Order: sequence, then structure tokens, then C-alpha cells
Amino acid sequence: MTYARRVVVADDNREIADLLSELITSFGFEVRTCYDGLQARSLIALEWPQLAVLDISMPELNGCELARWIRTQDEGRSIRLVALTGHCGAEDRAYMLAAGFDDVLPKPFGIRGLQAVLDASTESERRSA
Repeated sequence: MTYARRVVVADDNREIADLLSELITSFGFEVRTCYDGLQARSLIALEWPQLAVLDISMPELNGCELARWIRTQDEGRSIRLVALTGHCGAEDRAYMLAAGFDDVLPKPFGIRGLQAVLDASTESERRSA
């Protein structure tokens, strides 16, 4: 069975967004990149990817607000959401998970942490198929 592997990466720091997108692409995923929460919401509503990696601190529409919106959409309930953040304390993590995220990828992220997020996304797809 072939699994669709569409990913949206959103971060207002273009260098981080572009680097993360390149790395995810190197693992065989099809990636769309955007640089703010409003753009991400439009792209996600158009594409409904299997995975979205969202920066928490984007202006206008932050990652948690976006995650809550995604989870209210029928198509958004099955997307694996990953918070991209430099705030990784226990309270921060609990807040992000309560907003609808499945996982947290801390900044700076390493290849192993990114690989674990991608593996979890692929495994989640296999279980739901």
C-alpha cells in the first residue's frame, strides 16, 4: 500500500521553514512551505496534508490558534500536528497538546528528533488505513 505523504511547514522565520522543508523533502515527503499562520490556514484548507509542522510563535495567527481551528474541521481531525517551538517546558508542552498538537519538535531540532516525528506520522497513517 502507498501512503500519501503531504506535509505543510509553517514558520515566520523563513530560514528555519526552508531548512525544515528541505530536510523533510529529503526523507521523501511532498512539502509545502509558508511563512505565517494565515497563509498556513489557507494552504491546509486547500491541501489537507497528512502532517503539519507549525511554529507556535507566528504573528497574526499563531500555531496554537491554527491547531485549534484545524481540529474543528472534519478533514483536520486526522492530520498529525507537530508544534515547532523553542518553549519546551512541561507547562508549554501541556498547553500545545491541549491546543490539538500530537507532538512537539523543539528548536533547535536535530535530525533524530525530526526523523522520530516523520516516523510517527507514517506509522499513524498505516494504523488508520
